[in-house]
Amino acid sequence: MEILKNIWTTLITPNEGLFSLIFNKLGIPFIFIELTLNMLLFTTVLNIKVTRKQKIFYVFVSSLFYCITNFIFGKPYSLYINMVVCPILICLIFRISLFKSIIAELFPTIISLPIQLIFIRLSLIILNIPYETVYTIPLLRIVLTLLIYLCIFIIYLIIKKYINSVVFLELMNRRSKLIIFINSMVGAIIVASQFYLIGYYTYTLPPWIVILNILILIGYFFTNIFSLFKTAKLEITSQNLQQVLDYNTTLKVLYDDIRTFRHDFGNIIQAIGGYIDTNDISGLKEYYKQLKADCEDIKSLEVLNPTTISNPAIYSLLTAKYQKATNLGIEMKIHVSLPLETLNMKIYEFTRILGILLDNAIEACNDCDDKIINLEIRRDEKSPRQLLLIQNTYNNKDIDLSKIREKGYTSKTCDDGKPHGLGLWEVNKMLQKSKNLNLYTTKDSIFFTQQLEIYDK
Repeated sequence: MEILKNIWTTLITPNEGLFSLIFNKLGIPFIFIELTLNMLLFTTVLNIKVTRKQKIFYVFVSSLFYCITNFIFGKPYSLYINMVVCPILICLIFRISLFKSIIAELFPTIISLPIQLIFIRLSLIILNIPYETVYTIPLLRIVLTLLIYLCIFIIYLIIKKYINSVVFLELMNRRSKLIIFINSMVGAIIVASQFYLIGYYTYTLPPWIVILNILILIGYFFTNIFSLFKTAKLEITSQNLQQVLDYNTTLKVLYDDIRTFRHDFGNIIQAIGGYIDTNDISGLKEYYKQLKADCEDIKSLEVLNPTTISNPAIYSLLTAKYQKATNLGIEMKIHVSLPLETLNMKIYEFTRILGILLDNAIEACNDCDDKIINLEIRRDEKSPRQLLLIQNTYNNKDIDLSKIREKGYTSKTCDDGKPHGLGLWEVNKMLQKSKNLNLYTTKDSIFFTQQLEIYDK
């Protein structure tokens, strides 16, 4: 009993040595739990698709690095080092952009720090002890830490339940991303200033001001989270509205074509009857080819619907390029047999590459007598890869395939008299950064072909 009493006394008595041993030297369990919770938060909120192997590897590497920096540099210097290195680790391990990695670092901080402040302030008011004492009583700090972790986990469960309708940051424009980034930075500064104030002015301020400050902090915390999700939903709603507008345009063109075809149906039958009555089979065959071409145009338009092209960004891009090609008199045939949500690459990168390749195809075949573009997105049945194929007619048969990806190389001279040729160079930069992408370029007497190969990861 005496031993248990001594242990209890040690745990509830301010003890900087024991506190340092538990939270600094032997703080691996706490670091492991904290990093795991942070990872669950930012992977859920940012909609990052991760494997179990990536999760384990991230927690292991980050925990090891945190322990090493704590042991060598101590706090607070280790915190500064970890704040710089953590986004880099997230970027490399989860293969996301640096901007997204910084948000992944800031978001859990903005979640956890207000919770810490609230519990610390409440403990100061309830127990009526100095701020420094809270941090040096081992048992009190352990209880507070576990309560904070529990609150963060509950928030994670709430976010996970309601996050299904929000694809956070994936479809946002630069302005929205900048607003979120600035909001996150301001939130981090506010919370950091609160940490400073709590240590110096808690006992010089009336209790009602302290309580009011806690309520304001709670209000800021929930308002901040609510506004982030509302911003994401508003952005996605805007994207969906644009998709509906694009689809309505496609339906109008399709309706006009079908109405014209219906109006001419009687004439078509009469023409076919004329060929049959005169037994002009060769003329009937030629007439059938022309009729089939018109039917193919309608069939291509039928493909341009959100059900077949299920991604709003890709749908909007294809609709815009189709309309551009049609206005230039280019026959553009589209075939999509791959569920776009299964693409093994980032949608942002795919739309950039798709847009560049289509712009090049439209430009190349615009001067041709036969203006044809064939676009196909499908899965390769013979190998584990997905394919984007773009074929277009072209005039310059002497184009050098070995140089087309070089910066500044172009087969045409732009209106300003300067050769640009940056499109395929930009595509090549994206290909070099990825391990599962390849662009295979070929040409023959009729078509210039670009085949983007997306291999399974």
